[in-house]
Amino acid sequence: MDHNKIGKFIAFLRKKQGLTQQELGEKLFVTDKAVSKWERGISLPDIQILNSLADILKVDVSEILNGEYGKKKNLDVEKAIDEAIENIHKEQEKKKKKRRKIIIISSICFLIVGLVVFLLISDYIKYHPTTIVNGENFFKLGKYDIEKKGLDGINDIIEKSTNMSSRYNIASFVTDLNSNGTIKDFTLSLNVFDEQEKYIGKAYYEYKNNILTYSEPVDDNLLLVEYYSKNSTIPYISEQIKKIPLKEQIRLSNLDYYVLRYQPNTKLDSGTPIFDGRNSKQIKALSYEDYSNGLGGMSDSDISVVIRLYDGSSMVADEQYLYVFDSLEEEVPDTSNYMMETDYYITNGTLKFTRDYGRTYIDTDITSDELDETLNFYGSLSLQPNSWFIKEDDTFPIAYFYLEDPVLKLSRDNGSSWENITFDLNNVLNKPITTRVVGFASPTFGYVALGTDWTMGSGELKRIYFTYDAGKTWKEVEAPLNGTSNTLIDMFMYDENHGIIVLKDKVDINFPLIYATNDGGENWQEVDFSYFNLPDEITYLTDVDRITKEDNQYYITLGQGNNGILKAVFRTNDLLSPWTFVETKEENIHTVG
Repeated sequence: MDHNKIGKFIAFLRKKQGLTQQELGEKLFVTDKAVSKWERGISLPDIQILNSLADILKVDVSEILNGEYGKKKNLDVEKAIDEAIENIHKEQEKKKKKRRKIIIISSICFLIVGLVVFLLISDYIKYHPTTIVNGENFFKLGKYDIEKKGLDGINDIIEKSTNMSSRYNIASFVTDLNSNGTIKDFTLSLNVFDEQEKYIGKAYYEYKNNILTYSEPVDDNLLLVEYYSKNSTIPYISEQIKKIPLKEQIRLSNLDYYVLRYQPNTKLDSGTPIFDGRNSKQIKALSYEDYSNGLGGMSDSDISVVIRLYDGSSMVADEQYLYVFDSLEEEVPDTSNYMMETDYYITNGTLKFTRDYGRTYIDTDITSDELDETLNFYGSLSLQPNSWFIKEDDTFPIAYFYLEDPVLKLSRDNGSSWENITFDLNNVLNKPITTRVVGFASPTFGYVALGTDWTMGSGELKRIYFTYDAGKTWKEVEAPLNGTSNTLIDMFMYDENHGIIVLKDKVDINFPLIYATNDGGENWQEVDFSYFNLPDEITYLTDVDRITKEDNQYYITLGQGNNGILKAVFRTNDLLSPWTFVETKEENIHTVG
């Protein structure tokens, strides 16, 4: 017996009689809600009121129970009602099971969604820490489009880092990119400064495989003087990177790997192909052929901000793209981080000199074998300190010693031609000449000091030579403490008459003996001064950097050779009178190039 069919038939008959559910219920002494349940098939009328219901609806009881007109027959009403009620119960049980199933499935789905949300939140918290601590940090950079974002996201990392100052410059930034210009990994080193722009030390970041390794700023004791530079701030370099059409350039390139690199103080030879982004010029991607032909621009060797796209290996011979942008400030001479104004450069078996912080180089005629022999004798990758001379003034000669048996190379025409100069050393050739000093006080007056190894028998043999004609002829001058264990360290002549020679003190190994002359080397006198008034930061001094004169007083700057950047400045009336300590300062020294 179909209870739903019965319910619909009762509703049809009620409406046909023009009765509401409430009116029908009142006639049967039941509620309108009971009538509603009959009509919705949720329950059936009680057997005691079936006859009354049939009378009111003007049908036979059997027609109600069959749910349609015309099927009048004798029925066991009680049995039929019981069957219909049982069907109702069965259907209700099915609905309950269905609802329970829906509830269970919904609960499981809710738990799954909750778990996913929890895992996502946990993952975000784990890989997006609010503080970057010293050491390894779990970190996800995500799909970082460097062309779109520049270094903005990197800057956020730095600002979250512990013990970081708010002032820092990029010392080096290298990132591996995917073919779509997104970051795979990166390394970043920063020069960190305090609020007064005094150098604190270097901080390092390395990001790879969702691990960000951070090293807090520490003084690295590198023999370089660092200066805060507007050219190397994160916001400025970020702004320039956003101007580079990286995705399109990667697509047009022949590179197998994609590496973007920024290093301060990059110098380019004049005529090098570049993408010129200075003066807000529009940068367009080019094929390597068009780029190599200079369609993007050519370098004029000015100091510039250079960002490099290449394959991560050769920065000399292979395919690369150089993006050049404006300098916000002139970095020479105050911020020449890695090179002194007058310096030398060794690369691929060649030796070059510069008078202008590496903007231009002067070639030498020394061969690769001669250079190797010289460096092997020095036991170093660089020239011996004080064994070379170049000045920013191109009227001064360029000079340097080379080979085990010392030969002085000298050029009076800025490197266009070179002359070999040897000295009469027959009486000292049984000992290697380990210390070599050369310098010029004027375009014509120069000096050379040579010192041998020393032995208990003869001590160190020293030789001093002066030239008054730019090195064409040389005159030997007597050296102080010749043949003793007080070996030669350095020499500096202010002019033809005034100068000092620095010797090793066997008693106090941290500070040298100094002899001065006021008569062109005819007489040498030990300087009467004390180091006891030096600040604690000066723990040793080795050689002389310069002598200058101001207001009829001489200022002598002593340094720490190639082992330290601290300098001590002294003042004296005539080099021979007692020296007075003036100040300390920091200056760059030569680093192996």
